[in-house]
Amino acid sequence: MLPLLASCLAIRMLALAGARAGHLIAPAVPWSHRTTRRGASAPAMATYSLSTNLDDEKVDALFAWVARAFDGDMRYNNLMLAFVAIFGEHAKGSDMAKLVDEAVAVMPAEDQPVGEVFTLSERERNSLGAMGAGQWMGRFRTRPHALLDVRGFTSVDDWVRGLSRGSRRTLAKAATQRFNVTSQMIRGGAPAPHSTRAHFRCVVEHEVRLLAASPEDFFDALSQAIGRYMGTTGQAGEIREYRNEDGKLIAFAHEVRKGRVIRGQWFYATNEAAARYVWFHSVKELVQRAIEAKDVDVVDLGPSGSDSFTELKERYGFVSIVNWHEVADYTGGFRYENKPRSVGDDIFQQLLERL
Repeated sequence: MLPLLASCLAIRMLALAGARAGHLIAPAVPWSHRTTRRGASAPAMATYSLSTNLDDEKVDALFAWVARAFDGDMRYNNLMLAFVAIFGEHAKGSDMAKLVDEAVAVMPAEDQPVGEVFTLSERERNSLGAMGAGQWMGRFRTRPHALLDVRGFTSVDDWVRGLSRGSRRTLAKAATQRFNVTSQMIRGGAPAPHSTRAHFRCVVEHEVRLLAASPEDFFDALSQAIGRYMGTTGQAGEIREYRNEDGKLIAFAHEVRKGRVIRGQWFYATNEAAARYVWFHSVKELVQRAIEAKDVDVVDLGPSGSDSFTELKERYGFVSIVNWHEVADYTGGFRYENKPRSVGDDIFQQLLERL
């Protein structure tokens, strides 16, 4: 159990990056920080003991809370309050318990998209920051990107043959896994297909597994997960979904094509998927599509969050390059189903939504 001092009146809050007015907000200061207006008496502080145990029930409750915030219910416009209500112990019928119960009672179905609606142009603009556009536009330097030039390969087998024995063995293990892979294009004028509760669960499990090395890191990891969920669901591109034998979503990869590059933008996996080599399978599939696409020269897996992940990418031929924008040609428009977007796509999508 992790002690936490919390008061929604005493904690200053800041909107998450990319969120619009009326959407979910998150702490801008440390958990224990207390602020009061000048001349005002200090507000009462309540002490809560919070569990750092994560299960499906808590993930569902957190998603239900976020969904209520998306719907504009201001009672849920407080992320710290969500953590206290969901991960704390509260008497049945208490105000905290009622908030959670009300949110769960109207929780969207497992596979119902609930994200904010953007036009395709808005989604493309939202994608640029994560793609590192600041570097190719000459505005600022980003971290090195891991790149694979596929122009020297005639097939994905050519790429595999050039890898180490250990890497080839891992890819062979990934190929034996019995999961189903499908793709969905992210359209304008509708919620992103990966804004569902099932996809939210993938993001949460992924971030907690990677970032919550101690109980003190747990709630920071949850905050990161919610921010990343909001980020990926506001962007353009294509989703590759991985489902197990029971049809349960266990991972998804988010890809974006622009210019002569396929960017592996995001990848999120449940604990089950992490044990089934899904990331390795997704990388091989990404490389294969790049080799087979006549208008793609480079696969970009973006920056790495750690030296170990940089080394992992290097074992599969992805070289970490500082001036990556000189190798990966992002000039030109976004591409969908290997075709450039037409200027009428946004208008067409909006008309479909009205039918």
